[in-house]
Amino acid sequence: MVWLPLHGQVIAKIPAQKGNRRWLHETVRVRSPQLNGDRWSLPRSCLVQLVTAAVDRCGLIVLWRDMSKLSRCTRACLEATGAECDCSCLGAHHGQDSEGWFERVGDAVVADLGECTRTAVVYGARGSDADAGVYDGELAGQHYRVDRAGRRGWPAAAQFMCAGCMSLRASVWDHCHTHGFVRAPLCNRCNTRYWSGWRAQRGRAVPSRNLDDSYYRWCPKHADARRLCSA
Repeated sequence: MVWLPLHGQVIAKIPAQKGNRRWLHETVRVRSPQLNGDRWSLPRSCLVQLVTAAVDRCGLIVLWRDMSKLSRCTRACLEATGAECDCSCLGAHHGQDSEGWFERVGDAVVADLGECTRTAVVYGARGSDADAGVYDGELAGQHYRVDRAGRRGWPAAAQFMCAGCMSLRASVWDHCHTHGFVRAPLCNRCNTRYWSGWRAQRGRAVPSRNLDDSYYRWCPKHADARRLCSA
């Protein structure tokens, strides 16, 4: 869950697991993430990177956003990737002029808070209408990035079958947390099967029996015995 208030920092509630601070620092590029209770306080400038990385990590993310009733859509709204501005269009026009890495997968829940409107929107990985193919190292050797410039030219994960189970269309890009390289496209189920601190009754999917972890070898440093690739 991510909340973008009208003013101040982004508030994020992330499933409790080892490595969250490192993930925020190294993947989302937040210099000093601050944990207050069970919520992280993060700079507003990291919002799009946070949503992109969280979709890759979790599959779906709920974004709460407070928006002014009096503001109007601007060019910044039309060029946003789904979450960057706070105008009163409730996100209906966000990103119409740009290609993002996530998309709305549910209707907005709206609450009237007087001077501002609060919306909650579920975002997931952007899909693909093309027939899914087998991944053949199209991003081999690429460092994992969550910013738009860093992902320029990347294919959508949904263009491929999941490299883990090979039975579902992929939805997110997996990467090696140890070395920082893109590995392969995975479905949400295979992408979250190794989470720790997150129990099945809280929503974790049943792992696939067909899991093939040979996709780990797409990390250029997979053979490094001193620093093993992350699960």
